[in-house]
Amino acid sequence: MNPLAKPTSETSKTMQDYPPPTYLKHSPIFMMPYEPFDGPYANDTDALYLSVGLAQWRDDDKTYELSAKVWRMPDDKWSRMSEEIPLHRLVDLNILLTKTFYQCHESTAVEPVAIMASGTFNNQEEQLDLRRMREVPEAFESSNLQLKERLRKLRDELNAADLS
Repeated sequence: MNPLAKPTSETSKTMQDYPPPTYLKHSPIFMMPYEPFDGPYANDTDALYLSVGLAQWRDDDKTYELSAKVWRMPDDKWSRMSEEIPLHRLVDLNILLTKTFYQCHESTAVEPVAIMASGTFNNQEEQLDLRRMREVPEAFESSNLQLKERLRKLRDELNAADLS
């Protein structure tokens, strides 16, 4: 059984050919194979995974700090660099955050599986079941209130935008 997601015909190749580097300091709570869904770069990208997890830059006294990450593999080596993010990936990271931490439940990633219905991401034809890879730190609850406020602001701005 794969620790991060139930393989599908769309994700099996990425998960088999490019297992995620779990030895890096960013520790995913939820991680999704992203190669087949990367917008205009789908199946021809170095952005292989998206994740939400424990931040690599967290201090020892702030073990609850969470971050999102685009896991890239340019030149056969996992990138540790900060970089620009294409806008469609920024939107997809927000969808991943919302679906894993706030969809169908009130608190933080309490469900062991986050379900991404088909069509959630570009080119996604099958349901994707992401497994929670580790527990969410209890101390995250204090920053969770601020994150929810920021997401409500994003919702308000999206509602006010002309997206038709």
